[in-house]
Amino acid sequence: VEGGGASGLAALLPGGPLDRPDMKGKNIIIPLCGGNIDTTVLGRVIERGLAADGRLVHFYATVSDRPGGIARLTTLLAEEGASIKDIYHERAWLQSHVDQVKVRCVVELQGLEHGKKLRESLIR
Repeated sequence: VEGGGASGLAALLPGGPLDRPDMKGKNIIIPLCGGNIDTTVLGRVIERGLAADGRLVHFYATVSDRPGGIARLTTLLAEEGASIKDIYHERAWLQSHVDQVKVRCVVELQGLEHGKKLRESLIR
C-alpha cells in the first residue's frame, strides 16, 4: 500500500474529517491501495470484469455476403440494445457457401438476461 492509499483510514482516525458521531459503532470498509496502475492494465481488468458479468460477449454469425448482409446483422444488434465494440468479417478461410461470410462480433450488453434475449433474436 502506498502512502496515498491509506488516506481513507486517515480520514476515519480521531480528528479526521470522518471522525463523526454518526460513524461510531458502524462497520466501515476502507480500501487500502495505491493509485499507480497502468491504464492499459486497468482497461484489461475492466474488460475481463465485464466479460465475467456477461456484459461483454463475443460470438460468430454467418450472414449473406451480398450487399446489406452485415447491415442487417448490425441493425438487429442495435434494435436489441447491444453496443458493438468490435466487428470483423472473414471471407477467405471458410468452410461454408461462397455467398456467406462469417462475422465475429464483440458487443457490450446489460447482463446475462440481455445476452439470452440477444441470442434468441439472433437464432430467429
